[in-house]
Amino acid sequence: MKTVCLLFLAAVISFESFGQTISIKGTVKNTQGQPVPLVFVRDVQHYYATYADSTGNFMLKADPSSVLIAITSGYEDTRVKIEGKSAVNIVMPAGTSSATAAGNSAGLAGGEDGSNAGVPYIQTLVTQAGSTSAITAGFTHEPTKGSQFLLPGWVRGFAIGISDSLWFDINNLYNYDKVNGTLLFTKDMKTIMRVNKPGIKYFELFDGKLLPLIFENAPAISKKPYVEVLLNNAKYKIYKQTDTKLVQADFKSDGVITSGNRYDEYVDYVHYYFLKPGDKPKQISIKRKTLKELLGGDADKFIAAQGDRDVDDEYLRELSYSLAQ
Repeated sequence: MKTVCLLFLAAVISFESFGQTISIKGTVKNTQGQPVPLVFVRDVQHYYATYADSTGNFMLKADPSSVLIAITSGYEDTRVKIEGKSAVNIVMPAGTSSATAAGNSAGLAGGEDGSNAGVPYIQTLVTQAGSTSAITAGFTHEPTKGSQFLLPGWVRGFAIGISDSLWFDINNLYNYDKVNGTLLFTKDMKTIMRVNKPGIKYFELFDGKLLPLIFENAPAISKKPYVEVLLNNAKYKIYKQTDTKLVQADFKSDGVITSGNRYDEYVDYVHYYFLKPGDKPKQISIKRKTLKELLGGDADKFIAAQGDRDVDDEYLRELSYSLAQ
């Protein structure tokens, strides 16, 4: 796939250090009372941000004395004072967002001509195609199964810089390359770029659910630029390491006995790791008993409330949010 480099993130906002925060739940609706999905919502004074889910609901931590701003295409940017409330509902009038109108004029990452010449953190994405070597072996290749991408489609997202700066562009869509462990983005769903920016502390992807997929650099877990963190607080973290390999077609036949596959396949090898500050990572299985032992009783209340629910990635994301309350 031939690609052309474009700009990464349009707006870069830096913030001073801050203290108290509260957990906020809210909704985003239009003036007719209909939910507005996938709206970017952030604390205007700090780097706290999120996207509303597919039903217009959102959750985030924010400064109780600050203001939330909601931004999306087709609506006016809308500000609402938090005033210490744990529930903040936002009503957005139809119109033009200033972020959409501004385009890439704010915080340009490229050269003066709008190109990416000399921008070190944008690289051409080389998409791995299915192997064609097996065609000479006498069988027809079938379509590749699986994917090198984490998500089936492009999603919203943003990043936080190492200086707690917020990087976002509501015109960009994102995905994650499981093979290389890198952040991908597109503006037109045709041209794909890979971001390899040392200045990014972590980034979040929003696939229409309430809680985001969060990725950070974790050299103790993986040599890849970013790895998913499912549970995160000051005492411990749980990471999900996904190693994705392209297994090539290996079909064989002697006319009587056949073996192997006619297709290439991206295969995921998944491992979970528990990490305490100062300790070495420990590979774990994500089971209730394991969580109870590792978290020292911190998760007992949450686990009890879940009943017989299966422990999976979403379970750990919700647990992480619960522990942050």
